[in-house]
Amino acid sequence: MILNHQREIVRDAFGLWISGLFSAVCGWNPGASFLEKKEYFLSLLETLLREGKVMFIAPGADCYVSPANPTPKLTVEDPEARWNAPISEIMDYVRGRWPEKASDEKDIELTYYFYELPGLIWVGEDGRLVVS
Repeated sequence: MILNHQREIVRDAFGLWISGLFSAVCGWNPGASFLEKKEYFLSLLETLLREGKVMFIAPGADCYVSPANPTPKLTVEDPEARWNAPISEIMDYVRGRWPEKASDEKDIELTYYFYELPGLIWVGEDGRLVVS
């Protein structure tokens, strides 16, 4: 499987939610089928994890600011806020939650899927951590 425009996809998605990464994959590969876009997305995500360009917030980590939680215990700068499981385990989690019945990139089930995944942390070239 060859993903076209990988550099542009990463540039366009940098700092965005994980849904932004999927949208960039779709936008840069308009001729690909939905299933191809899904596999491109998952493959690129795994590559980015292996290269240390992204990581996930640990499931259940108290680092999200909200009206109900204005001062969370952690920030993404805290190592314990990051998901340190093996990449294969993380990807099993991400793949295993993909909505089976989703048939195109505008499917509402994908919206739910992306919001239910842990937050994505981008690592800048200077090592700075970026989240949205």
